[in-house]
Amino acid sequence: MKTRLAVLLVLGLATASAQAPNGKQSQIGYCPRTAELDAAQQQKYWFEGMLGKKHVRMYLDRGGDGVVGVYYDTSDWVPVFLGGKWISGEPGSVEMKALNGRDRTVGTLKGKITASGLMGSWTGSGAEAEEFQLRTETQPKCDGSEKWKNFSEGHWPITFSYPGSWHVSVSGDSITLTCPDASLMAYDGWEINVRQGGDAENETTDFVHCQDKWIYGYDCKCDANKDGCKTAVEADRGGMTELKANQMEWRMYCRDGGDVGNGSGERRILTFGDAWIVVEAEGPPAELVGRLVETVKRRK
Repeated sequence: MKTRLAVLLVLGLATASAQAPNGKQSQIGYCPRTAELDAAQQQKYWFEGMLGKKHVRMYLDRGGDGVVGVYYDTSDWVPVFLGGKWISGEPGSVEMKALNGRDRTVGTLKGKITASGLMGSWTGSGAEAEEFQLRTETQPKCDGSEKWKNFSEGHWPITFSYPGSWHVSVSGDSITLTCPDASLMAYDGWEINVRQGGDAENETTDFVHCQDKWIYGYDCKCDANKDGCKTAVEADRGGMTELKANQMEWRMYCRDGGDVGNGSGERRILTFGDAWIVVEAEGPPAELVGRLVETVKRRK
């Protein structure tokens, strides 16, 4: 049922529309917000290949005359946002600007979509135009159906498994697991995040232990503000206490800015000794949080 609800949510966002001043129906609830998409002529594309000197994976979303998209270099998995228009009188042709997360133009792309892919010219910031050709790919899967790998690093008191094609980024006390589907990178938080901390009542979480239960929520205290707090579902998992804490407001935001609306997510906490591990995600990746937590083991 959770999967069905998540799919319906994404489809609902993709097809929602609003009346624009010019009389056209414009889409709402999509990311990135680099161009306006009409509700008509909606098409989605996934490509892969060399763009300049970078091996990239790219996603484009067309809505009428507008087109938005995301690509990332497979060497660093940092998203770059695309926005532009289809060229009038040239079927399948598009011209877009590439923007980094600070809305700075890093290049322009002019291309034509064919049965085999996207081909055209790419001009990076301060560089000469280069010809490119990306091949059409199927949408990458984020359902965890592939073989999983094991994560084990001395800095972490746990080990766990994750989908083998996903990118792992470790920074201090935080791990980010990213699906290879570039379309998800347009949304803030549509990845699995794992964090560790020393106790519940620090910047790691919003949890407070009160007598025989854990409560959570904004500014929760044991003797005050009980109406605004939720009680976590507690379970034992191989010497660890697992807390389920999903009763909260999940909001969706574009990574390049803008509030999309209400969303859904999954949050689990594992605590043992002085360790406090948070595993959470929003959007489609949230469906794998429970499965990942089932693979968690304490490091011996």
